[in-house]
Amino acid sequence: MTATDAQNQPWWKRGVIYHCYVRSFMDSNGDGVGDLPGLTSKLDTLRDDTPSSLGIEGLWLSPVYPSPNHDFGYDISDYRSIDPAYGTMDDFDRLVACARARGIHLIMDLVVNHSSTEHPWFRQAHTSRENIFHDYYLWSDGTNGKPPNNWGSSFGGSAWEWNEQTHEFYLHSFLKEQADLNWRNPRLREEIHDIMRFWMDRGVDGFRLDVANYYVKDAQLRDNSHKFVIAQPMPGNPSTTLFMPMSREVCDHTVDQPETHDALREMRCVIDEKPGRMMVGEITQRTQGQVLSYYGDGGSELNLVFNFFFFVRRFRAKDFRDIIEQTLDLLPEGAWPAWVLSNHDVVRAASRYRLSPAMAKSMMGLLLTLKGTPFLYYGEELGLANTSLPRRLLQDPVGKRYWPLPVGRDGERAPMPWDATAGAGFTTGIPWLPVSASSVTYSVESADPTSVLSFTRRLSWFRSHHPALTTGDMATIDGPSDTCLCFTRTSPAEHMTITINLSDQTAQIPRGSFTSDQTPLFSTEEHPSIDSLAPWEVRIATTPA
Repeated sequence: MTATDAQNQPWWKRGVIYHCYVRSFMDSNGDGVGDLPGLTSKLDTLRDDTPSSLGIEGLWLSPVYPSPNHDFGYDISDYRSIDPAYGTMDDFDRLVACARARGIHLIMDLVVNHSSTEHPWFRQAHTSRENIFHDYYLWSDGTNGKPPNNWGSSFGGSAWEWNEQTHEFYLHSFLKEQADLNWRNPRLREEIHDIMRFWMDRGVDGFRLDVANYYVKDAQLRDNSHKFVIAQPMPGNPSTTLFMPMSREVCDHTVDQPETHDALREMRCVIDEKPGRMMVGEITQRTQGQVLSYYGDGGSELNLVFNFFFFVRRFRAKDFRDIIEQTLDLLPEGAWPAWVLSNHDVVRAASRYRLSPAMAKSMMGLLLTLKGTPFLYYGEELGLANTSLPRRLLQDPVGKRYWPLPVGRDGERAPMPWDATAGAGFTTGIPWLPVSASSVTYSVESADPTSVLSFTRRLSWFRSHHPALTTGDMATIDGPSDTCLCFTRTSPAEHMTITINLSDQTAQIPRGSFTSDQTPLFSTEEHPSIDSLAPWEVRIATTPA
């Protein structure tokens, strides 16, 4: 595949997609909250077609719709407008135009498992069982004044809330302010399709579907199975685990219902009305095979499905290799992987693995060289870690509920550090979450040629100019030692070997091995050795034909 052929691939296959938590990215008016004009002002740092930017292909925005912010935008009260905290519809249109001028495709976060209880639909639905909007949501009379089953909210407690006006319970898989929508209602589904068309008509190129495997619930409201826990590494020590209260049920009757696939196929038909649009799905609490099933038969459902399995593995070559091989083995024919190391719901990789700058470069080397689409969480290009916050400053409802357990999400949502000023260049006011004193050492302004940011820019630029890395095939191979992750990327024009030393020890390269006679094209080391790999070194080399 030539560079021209690679450019003819869908944009969501060939480039890096940047996940912007808008509230924390850049504040333009001094109110302490990031906004759309602030984001627009920083687009050149994301892509300006020179090596001085990240060179992203897509920009995923966290929710910017009007919301009472019980869950910071994931409780939407109007799907067709912009929250005044983030700007106006004109500001949004300007962002789209400025992004398009730079070759950046825009992805909106579409949250349609539930709406805010302040959405006009629910405000009418809860007043009467006869109201036309009542069937937009999920209701039950319960039994003897109690909920109809044992379904639990992912944020703790029962998933059922009593509604006095209609004398019945409504379902909320998350907060009680987030009422679950009834995907068995054809009118509701058509409303969602029209919302998608509304934003595509305004220039949106795709949607990230929040908790997409939750959409349809069991019609008989049967109990879920016994409870269990998923161990997730937490900040400070990746060898310790914490039982996350968000994952305590076997959700056999609330997640992954067969009709969910029907709903996604319908949404895919809407997406395909406009060439070049895409959907990427958040599929949670599942095995790898179940997650990958959401690509659908023949690619009929999601274009991309997030692979979250790096979140729960130790920092070692074998663990990462296992995930990569399992994903490639189970990936449906013609499907394209999507890789992620951090996001707004999990501890940042830099904290999860206690990454030094050199280690952060090795992880970035992995993310940007795997076959598939890399999703880069804002600040990850800096090697940014979580911000530690006292309880009185927490904003996330999960963190407040389970304090002192470190399960809240504020730490990974702290403001982007642009410089070393009091507001870190993020705001001239008081930031909605504090800026970590240590994070300013990783600021954009302080980046030097040896920084994680400089490395990320350099590797992203290199990646964009090599079809083997953007759209080529991939196979894992044995490395020079068990601390190294090694794989090939191949296109008709190029054959490359990527070797990443995931340890603080030098890895010797045996004479006559596959790496000993390669020509290094890219490395974290200024002068890479032919005989060895430096600790944490990322090396990309050509393989002789």
